[in-house]
Amino acid sequence: MSIAPFDYDAYWRRPRDDWREKGLHWHCYMARMDGATFGNDLVREDPNTDAAPKIIRDWLRKPARTLQHVAKTPDSAVEWLRGQWESIRPSAGQAATAIEPETLFGRALYDLSCGTDICWGYWLSGGSTHVQLAVVGVADGCHG
Repeated sequence: MSIAPFDYDAYWRRPRDDWREKGLHWHCYMARMDGATFGNDLVREDPNTDAAPKIIRDWLRKPARTLQHVAKTPDSAVEWLRGQWESIRPSAGQAATAIEPETLFGRALYDLSCGTDICWGYWLSGGSTHVQLAVVGVADGCHG
């Protein structure tokens, strides 16, 4: 038995449609935290705070006011993600530019199309503010 080589540079270019079978849409979140909040597990785990949780699916337990966008398709979620990323990219420095945008957003689209959640985090210039971007897949019937 042999295992075919895996193309780590191109796997995400193959379209996926798993999200349709799973009946998903996405809730999109962004949080800015100072260093003290970022390091405070109790605050981040508290479902009543706006602080980004340590576990990505715990965004769904946070107050409704933290929900910034509802995306009906993976493309719409990536469009939201790109807009947020563009707004912080100049302040996020090398961390935000370490991966080429085509690859960064291509992988995001692939992951969301597979039904996988996304969470990105960046320290902004000066290192005192952390930004977290999260896209969490949820069942289509969650709003009604």
